[in-house]
Amino acid sequence: MEFVLPFAGAGFALGWPMEWVIQRFPTGEGTAPSSRRKWVVAGITAALFAVLTFHIGLQPRLAPALLLTALVVPASAIDLKHRIIPDAINLPGAVLVYATAVAAQPERWAELLLGGLAGLLFLGLAWFFYPKGMGLGDVKMTLMIGLALGKYIGVALFAAFSLSLIPSLGLLLSKGLRARKIGFPFGPFLAFGAVIALMWGPAIWNWYIVG
Repeated sequence: MEFVLPFAGAGFALGWPMEWVIQRFPTGEGTAPSSRRKWVVAGITAALFAVLTFHIGLQPRLAPALLLTALVVPASAIDLKHRIIPDAINLPGAVLVYATAVAAQPERWAELLLGGLAGLLFLGLAWFFYPKGMGLGDVKMTLMIGLALGKYIGVALFAAFSLSLIPSLGLLLSKGLRARKIGFPFGPFLAFGAVIALMWGPAIWNWYIVG
């Protein structure tokens, strides 16, 4: 498709402002500049933009998909480095993603809102009962993702938790019971789940629910 490359180029160009955002967090401390990280983030964003554009096509729902992707990539990079996902990304991002998603598919406004609230409630309960295993940044990121996905937030969370089993099992095998006290950033797994749901959410949902 002739419009895949321009969108991939736009994703690559976002690597520079994303690096600027990454350097600003944590607030008051900041992150050291990294040329390597900038190129990696640019490459990942370009690849995701290309794949999403190819899969979704030039349809209205492509806009919120690309916007969400542009938000979860730097959020994941910050989480990997500092184990935080800043409110400055999650909260304005949630508003922007929801507004864009509703503009793209106005008939889904209620479903999108409920998806965001359902994701917030689900991970919020996980944080409430075990705050050491789940950060509030993850909870707020799930709100943002759910507002873009609606009912397909279930697909995103399933994919995120499924992938997170790999490092969990690795830690369990290498550290034994001590692994229960070792955490790892969950933001990148949520980002992975979001991309899976953006591309295959409807198909997976229909296969599992409708059957």
